[in-house]
Amino acid sequence: MSTFGKAFRVTTYGESHCKSVGCIIDGVPPGLALSEADIQVQLTRRRPGQSAITTPRNEKDRVTIQSGCEFGYTLGTPICLTVANQDQRPRDYTETDFYPRPSHADYTYLQKYGVKASSGGGRSSARETVARVAAGAVAEKYLGEAYGVEIVAF
Repeated sequence: MSTFGKAFRVTTYGESHCKSVGCIIDGVPPGLALSEADIQVQLTRRRPGQSAITTPRNEKDRVTIQSGCEFGYTLGTPICLTVANQDQRPRDYTETDFYPRPSHADYTYLQKYGVKASSGGGRSSARETVARVAAGAVAEKYLGEAYGVEIVAF
């Protein structure tokens, strides 16, 4: 599913090896102080290449707020967040062009859409979590400012 939520609605976009991944968030009220640095903290935590069990791709995961904010405050309009894919390796997956990879969602997407992304998992890649983490950072900021909610995980 690419869109989820009702009051705080998030639509994610992008594939693992396309130009960018990101999201559009609708439902953030106007006047919330929001900067790229607020979101970057969480994206840095999920960044790949930080351990031996993650992908070796070197992605910086630098977020850009494309719309929905002005002068450091939300406008109440949809917020578009973009993260460029810099270390794209679509050729790494040519051996899987004709069959789905075990333990991945390739087959599910093939059945749902009738096509399989040629580069990696496409929408079923872990790279797609960038958008969910970015949207979560915005939600976390709002909940903290509006209701004093603090989210802690370890």
